[in-house]
Amino acid sequence: MSGKDFELKLISEKDIFEQLQFSAGSTLFLGKYTLKEIFLLMERLNLVKKANKFGFEELKIELEAPDDFSQRLTIYNKFKNKENLIVDLLVKKENFCPDGEQRLFFGNSRLFFLVIEWLTLQNPRSGFGRERRQLPGQNHPGLGIRRELFILFRLLARDLGVDGIVAKPQFFHNAMMYRHLFQFLHPEKEGEFRAVYEKFIDQLGFADLSWAVYHNCIKYGILKKSYVWKWDSQIFPVRQRVLRYFESPQYLEKMQESRRRWTKVLKLSRSCLEKIEEIT
Repeated sequence: MSGKDFELKLISEKDIFEQLQFSAGSTLFLGKYTLKEIFLLMERLNLVKKANKFGFEELKIELEAPDDFSQRLTIYNKFKNKENLIVDLLVKKENFCPDGEQRLFFGNSRLFFLVIEWLTLQNPRSGFGRERRQLPGQNHPGLGIRRELFILFRLLARDLGVDGIVAKPQFFHNAMMYRHLFQFLHPEKEGEFRAVYEKFIDQLGFADLSWAVYHNCIKYGILKKSYVWKWDSQIFPVRQRVLRYFESPQYLEKMQESRRRWTKVLKLSRSCLEKIEEIT
């Protein structure tokens, strides 16, 4: 599938609708939605209005398939280049066959997920400062549209009939952002994450904790090994059978045991923290 892009000039809803009818073509997002339909959803969630307030008044949207399973949706301001990239989303629908502990709960059932492989939301016109500190992996500050975008994903997930939405938090701060609605597939990972977050968030705050994990300033055990963040699937349950898994006694018991175990051994390296404060 080749990319198909078109311009969205924010003149009026009528003009936008007519332009999209002309320009959208036959490319379907997630095999079901035209780019016109995705845009109208974004418009109803005020995402387009927010983009307009940032000064992004001439958007370019491109949809392409980097492989047979994934789709990449990118949004640029005016020109299609790295300097004007606003949204970069890599997403796919995926069958999940439970194994190990998950199979004990789900049996031989197959689960169907909407997977967010990668998501970048950024304002290329803005810079970092004391009020908006840079986080690991960021080139520009965010857009402040995470809530609206999640509502969009939830609407798509329910319409597609999937069991849940999967995020892959590459950095620790990604997991912190998702923590209110998502839980890790493996209870041991959920317990580990909660232990690190709860032990240091009040002491360090969001940005410093992000950098402390990134620069391995958190240690554990007698040998003071460096705590290294390794991502795991973080899931928002759409259907009841996935929600029941996260609420099951088996999951909760293993999660709490992991949480207690990690909480006992975690320490913070002060010298390391002082160095990253100078850098950031």
